Amino acid sequence: MPTNSQLSVNDQKLVIIIAGEPSGDLHASQIVQRLRHKSPEIELEGMGGDLMESVGVKLLFHIRDSAVMGISEVLNLIPSFLQKQRKLKDLIANKNPSAVILVDFGDFNLGIAKFAHQLNIPTIYYIPPKAWAWRGKRAEKLAKTTSIIASIFPFETEFYRNIGANVEFVGHPLLDVAQTDFTQTDAQKFLDIAGNYPVIGLMPGSRRKEIQYLLPIMLEVAKNLLRKIPSCQFILPLAPGIERHSLPNMPFVKIIEGAIYPSMKAADLILVASGTATLEATCIGTPMIIVYKVSLLTWLVIQHFVNLEFSGLPNIIAGCEIVPELLQDEVTTNQITAIAIDLLENPKQRRKQQKELKKIAKSLGVIGAKKRVADLILNYL
Repeated sequence: MPTNSQLSVNDQKLVIIIAGEPSGDLHASQIVQRLRHKSPEIELEGMGGDLMESVGVKLLFHIRDSAVMGISEVLNLIPSFLQKQRKLKDLIANKNPSAVILVDFGDFNLGIAKFAHQLNIPTIYYIPPKAWAWRGKRAEKLAKTTSIIASIFPFETEFYRNIGANVEFVGHPLLDVAQTDFTQTDAQKFLDIAGNYPVIGLMPGSRRKEIQYLLPIMLEVAKNLLRKIPSCQFILPLAPGIERHSLPNMPFVKIIEGAIYPSMKAADLILVASGTATLEATCIGTPMIIVYKVSLLTWLVIQHFVNLEFSGLPNIIAGCEIVPELLQDEVTTNQITAIAIDLLENPKQRRKQQKELKKIAKSLGVIGAKKRVADLILNYL
């Protein structure tokens, strides 16, 4: 028989929500806003970041410093992750929530999903593990331990459905946020960038290791481009969590804070780290060159386990290389420079890429992913 405290918690519709990285914190906070709007009595606890905390989630753990890149970095954090996972399981067992919402953060949240399932607690997984890319057996585990999977890619939805999961395509959440009303000219004026001259965006990533590997190469490419096209202008939109003083001195680059999408819109071409930013650029419609470089150990593991022909999300979704991508040993100053010059001097090629990017953005669904995910959750409450 439930105790009085359990009845009180259930009357309040307690929900546990867990995200582990800045992108998950963003997407989870949007869901929470919608849930609170539709059902103000819901109480939320779990793990997340500043955005989740700002919309009323009581955090047992903050995700600060948990966003890492590379095998060695992940291994170093395993003891901390295991401790956090155990305490979150204790929270779920002790408070008997009405539902558990898991947002991205693959292996960590898989363990939580299994635990919640054993307690017969409805579990909704939003942005599931990329089992279609590597370690496919995770999909089978998730199919058995979740009430429903909210998928963000059409091909991902089909993949999970084929292995028996209850899955629904909700559209990609970036469609809700990766937008700007600016034209390219408006964006350049807004950012105080001179018009009629080529603008190249440098986006080396949002993690310190990504910046360490990629920014020096991007700066060498920029110097090469200035020799070839002296009128080039360079901008670097600062990723959340990266501070200006942590970057090297680069007087020929305009650093922009708090205006990532206007920066993308202002650029004629972006040099961008493989990851979410490539889809953001897809939604904005800016031509790009995708680069990706990690430690040798991490690269060897990727080569062994990942079963994908392409690295960049636009190419994965399209099933062919519509955006040039350079990986690991291919990430050289000369190769990137050659491709960049070719694109800058051939507007027709850039327009062709933009046309294909528009098709990809359309395939991601329609605006309103956060509403559809929140409605799924409310159905289980």
